[in-house]
Amino acid sequence: MTEPARPDTVPTAADPNPATPTPAADPGTPDPAAAGGPPGRTDTDGWERSGRVAVAVVGAAWVVIGILILARPVFITHDSLSNNVHVWWIAEQLWGGDGVPWRIDVLANGEALTFPYASIPWLTSALVWPVLGDRAVSLWLVLGFAGTVAATFWTMPSLRRGWWAVAVLTNPALVISPLLGQLPFLWSTTFTLLAMGCWHRNRRVLAVVLAVAAQVTHPAVTMPIVAVVVLVWLPLERRDRRWPLLGCWALSVLLSLPAVWAVFQSPVVAQTTLVTQVAALFQTAGMRLLVVLVPLVLVGIQHQRRVRVPGWTPVVLSVLFVALQWPMYRPFGMDFGWGALRRDPIPEIDGFAASGGVTDGDTFRVLSGFDGKYGLYAVARAGGVLDAEFFPEGLHRGPFASTDEYVAFLRERRVDHVVAFPSYDRRYRRSNETDLLAELDGAGCVGGVRVDRVAGPGTWTLYDVWADC
Repeated sequence: MTEPARPDTVPTAADPNPATPTPAADPGTPDPAAAGGPPGRTDTDGWERSGRVAVAVVGAAWVVIGILILARPVFITHDSLSNNVHVWWIAEQLWGGDGVPWRIDVLANGEALTFPYASIPWLTSALVWPVLGDRAVSLWLVLGFAGTVAATFWTMPSLRRGWWAVAVLTNPALVISPLLGQLPFLWSTTFTLLAMGCWHRNRRVLAVVLAVAAQVTHPAVTMPIVAVVVLVWLPLERRDRRWPLLGCWALSVLLSLPAVWAVFQSPVVAQTTLVTQVAALFQTAGMRLLVVLVPLVLVGIQHQRRVRVPGWTPVVLSVLFVALQWPMYRPFGMDFGWGALRRDPIPEIDGFAASGGVTDGDTFRVLSGFDGKYGLYAVARAGGVLDAEFFPEGLHRGPFASTDEYVAFLRERRVDHVVAFPSYDRRYRRSNETDLLAELDGAGCVGGVRVDRVAGPGTWTLYDVWADC
């Protein structure tokens, strides 16, 4: 009896010579794994026929989503505009003949790095910015998603068709990524999956290069994911391939260390506590690990030998994945993510940016809500410098313990102006910042800072902040 094929994941204990076919028990029976179904099923089953229809429908839905993303003048969702501000800045400098500076002048008082991560997608997207503008970032987001899907099916070919493919395409962790604008993560995941596929095909040098590209693109998230995949698979790897696997992984980590160093140079590290940083890492990496882990589990289900896998298994999993979208709707911000498909730039914010209220080179603290950080982006593009990066950990949307603490905060961040939009208090109800600003307005010098409200034409409220009064 022929031994069943091992899961087509990476790394693998399969024949190191990929050109050597695995013998089939019955030459006249199609290989069920290659056909996209579980062992014991054939492509003629009713489940497979319905699976072809289902994957066409889900695939078409993703095409429509991609078109809607590209149709927006700016794709505004939770994580998207962090990409836009960096790509816009890089393109301005690059096409202006100034090269690519080490730091980005408009973020965190000019102390933020141009590439805290995402160097590969941001730099390449900046090359087409003069033609596409903000849609260059949207296009790179869609390409990152398409790359992740294609790399998944290339690395794990038994998932390519039928309901198994539907399960991949409805994986909740995968659905989240493009709708929340996780461009660097999708590109790094594409590189990760391609590295896995190359290892499976015994292309070790290319596997290391791609693993480095993945970890350089998103060190804080992808390095733990790669580590988990390698360490979980290591006991299942063929004995003579275990040490090479560890060696190649260690080499990829070593070559990625400069990108790790850059992460720790970001001002957000100094602006947040270690507990906050670790909590954010576990929350982010834990959820995104499922983009890689779920397909691996699906392959494991296909090839496990203990029980016969019913043909309806991927159908049930696909339905379950679709149903899971609902409980994830608000806790994971998917209400805002789906809304991004029809969200346009906020006229009120554009009105402030065009009103002359933004002084070139001055540092602004922008208080806006329900805008996916569009207020930050608009002020930066209008010539202002922001007091923070776009990372939520460093924006400080919570309450201040006292007026003295808030004054010290303004001094530390060298804030020259604070602009508050009405949406801020509706979105961040725990924050007392607008109350503190109103209290400081006209109160004279408090803790070495004076705050004066500036009369303006719009619904926003602009304050000038004078230090060392």
